[in-house]
Amino acid sequence: MTRRQLALRDSLMSHNAAPNALAVYTVVMLAHGDRYLLLHRSPAKKFMPDLWTGLGGSVERHEFDDLRGSALRELHEEASIAEVDVTHFVLRRALLHARAGGPLTLLLYYTAEWPSEIAPPCTEGTLHWVTREQFDGLNIIDTTRPVLPLLADDLRRDPEGRAPVALGVAVHAGGKAHVVWGTAASLGG
Repeated sequence: MTRRQLALRDSLMSHNAAPNALAVYTVVMLAHGDRYLLLHRSPAKKFMPDLWTGLGGSVERHEFDDLRGSALRELHEEASIAEVDVTHFVLRRALLHARAGGPLTLLLYYTAEWPSEIAPPCTEGTLHWVTREQFDGLNIIDTTRPVLPLLADDLRRDPEGRAPVALGVAVHAGGKAHVVWGTAASLGG
């Protein structure tokens, strides 16, 4: 194991309280050329106020058999964007993490291409087109911060989303989310 992997393992083992619940969320990053549509959450929001992320939200328990449908529902609820409005709607990454005292959380990261350059109105805050170079200047939710550049790479490398879903585990240490990624192919499967 590398030093980083050992540190992540030790951090995981140091948490005393094991999660006793599961929360699943979708996050959708829309692309138009080399720009990405991100949500600047309203400062009035109770959950993650004034932070940046993609569109998305909670997967309802009855949606566990249709995660894609849940992501599309959130996209429509938050920005009135329907499945027919986007192309290459693909699950790219799944990230599992547990914050101290919180549920075991699974974040499902989708990407899609959207033909419009106009950011639609949004019920959760304001949507803005940003470039990859602008990510570092935004106050992005800690578990999404390390994923956005990878999603941009995924879109550039594999626009149609034919690659296997990348699986990640995040450990929270020092106010940051540290993520280890893998796929069946990278693990010899």
